[in-house]
Amino acid sequence: EMCIRDRYSNVIFGFKNKKNKKSKDIPTYKMTETFKIADVEYTIHSKEVVQNVGGEFGMNAKGSYLILNVTVKNNGTKAITVSDSDFKLVKDKTEYETDSTAGIYANDDANLFFTSVNPENEVTGNVVFDLNPDTISDTNLKLKVDAGFGNSNKAFVTINE
Repeated sequence: EMCIRDRYSNVIFGFKNKKNKKSKDIPTYKMTETFKIADVEYTIHSKEVVQNVGGEFGMNAKGSYLILNVTVKNNGTKAITVSDSDFKLVKDKTEYETDSTAGIYANDDANLFFTSVNPENEVTGNVVFDLNPDTISDTNLKLKVDAGFGNSNKAFVTINE
């Protein structure tokens, strides 16, 4: 009975397919290249490595801050919500999350923090990661952009080429 139910839930939710999909199905782009995921265009313009964001009353990194300047454009027909949590860094099997608090200091306005973007509009902002300096310069480091469920809504961007 267990076996049947498991198989059944896999069919409904398509978990099995997702698990079997290899990351090679996820396209990889370069910095400054504009790419599309569904109706959304992304461009990673630049990267910067700093020890502090926000100056004297800001924050100091535990490692170093990697700041990526990102534009998200909505080409769809409905508003989308853009958040820094749409972005992660991956190195082989290791995944790194953004530092949202540092991100607030690294942006003049909170562009990439649960911002609603109407069709035809775009937002540009800085996404901040607090990382070990060796990781920042690792050639395997990639940005993973995740616009929703399933591999078809993901993309990688190589950080160091």
